Amino acid sequence: MKTKFDNWIKENKDSISKSEKYSNTITTISNHFKNSLGKEIDLYEITNSEEVLKIRDEYFSYDEFYIKNKTGNRMYSRSLDLYIEFLEMHRNQLDNSLDEIDEIKNNNNLSKLEKESIILSRIGQGKFRDDLINLWNACSISGYEDVRFLIASHIKPWKMSDNLEKVDKFNGLLLLPTYDKLFDLGFITFDKNGLIKISNQLKDIEKIGVNENIKIKIKNGNHKYLEFHYDYIFKK
Repeated sequence: MKTKFDNWIKENKDSISKSEKYSNTITTISNHFKNSLGKEIDLYEITNSEEVLKIRDEYFSYDEFYIKNKTGNRMYSRSLDLYIEFLEMHRNQLDNSLDEIDEIKNNNNLSKLEKESIILSRIGQGKFRDDLINLWNACSISGYEDVRFLIASHIKPWKMSDNLEKVDKFNGLLLLPTYDKLFDLGFITFDKNGLIKISNQLKDIEKIGVNENIKIKIKNGNHKYLEFHYDYIFKK
């Protein structure tokens, strides 16, 4: 798998001159899990991108590796993002977005960089996530600042967005997992002033940290996406 990943980088990433730096970093991360955390994880034995994404989140939940990545020009996160993209492009397991992924992959009107950005935005990674971190700096709702625990969530769902909307930073909120799930499933949304709207179908809201006084500082670019979310996703 390492060889396939290395060859894929050479064939698809013209801007990368030394593919082995990234393929070797995946091995290094696996060794970190084994030697520092006592976990027998070999990323090259994992072919499911969603599982690698969970491992990515766990890896950066440790201060040691979070700091290493931050001071090392994001080499670890960049390598994992590339590996996730590689798995997305080559997986055989069908899901709701496979047709869209294939369409993007075969779109000759998109550059390789554009294809990468769009595919990674599907799972809230890559440039889309970085843009949301720079835009919001913290959880859009609570203000919690440790980005390791925050999810880059599309406002207008990825599968319903065009290619520009898929990577538009204004089509995203940075959310703690509970808020992300509530928003994604349409149990909460926000009006044009940023005031929360709570679905009548959501019960015991206090127990999950939701109340009618929550308000977020939405950006002008968020308006059209929030209108779509209210019209088509929110459970009224």
